[in-house]
Amino acid sequence: MSTKGYGGRQLNKSARVITNDPKNEEIRLMVRGDVEKFATVKPKRVILSGPVGETIEQTVTIVPETKEPFRILKASAMKGTEITHELKETEVSGKPAYELKVVNTKDTPGRYYDRITLLTSRSDHTPLSVIVTGSIREKARGAQ
Repeated sequence: MSTKGYGGRQLNKSARVITNDPKNEEIRLMVRGDVEKFATVKPKRVILSGPVGETIEQTVTIVPETKEPFRILKASAMKGTEITHELKETEVSGKPAYELKVVNTKDTPGRYYDRITLLTSRSDHTPLSVIVTGSIREKARGAQ
């Protein structure tokens, strides 16, 4: 059995079903199987932290783990007001991969949250997502 997910682990799930049948008022169901790893995403979360005015960026590496590598067709930010992002193809250990560079654009102190959704060529799989959090602070006094 195969289920969707970033994966690479054993899945064990159970459910309790209540019926109106007096002979079978409760039925327990068990689902068990291996989850095939879809992709390696490192890091899974982008944290952009630093002072106003400095370049704050982080790069995420995405490596397809399927037998037939998928392609990332589109990367889009949920809000996109405090970040920009750029996706480029690369190679990791001889395998096709992607690098997603995320750059802070917020020019005032404060915190923010965003999510970048990566649409793949695999219609049987949900899009990948990368959570982005930002924490921009005042520049230290006396700093140029």
